[in-house]
Amino acid sequence: MKKLMLLGILFLSAILLVSCGKSPQEKLVGEWQLPGVPMNITFNSDGTMIFADGDTGNWELSGDKEPFQLKMTEGDDFDFKGDLQIGTVTFISDDEMEIDSEGEKITIKRNK
Repeated sequence: MKKLMLLGILFLSAILLVSCGKSPQEKLVGEWQLPGVPMNITFNSDGTMIFADGDTGNWELSGDKEPFQLKMTEGDDFDFKGDLQIGTVTFISDDEMEIDSEGEKITIKRNK
């Protein structure tokens, strides 16, 4: 009986831990450092983004599992027009992600 109760408690604890994980969109929110350039990009929880130089736009992360699709939409001051399919995103950790854009893999890190 005690073993069954212990097993039940462990099972419920595991479910609770899994359900408390961050969604991919929550993991993306924050300020990230682009490699090799002195520029950051901030992804806001409302789906907007801001580059360090003041350019703005919108972002969308879609897909059911990794890698996720990242799409950015122009703001009034972006240089490109329309939607830009950036590529796929794989989260390495909460503070690091890899973006694969047309075969080029870029690892970016969260600013702390």
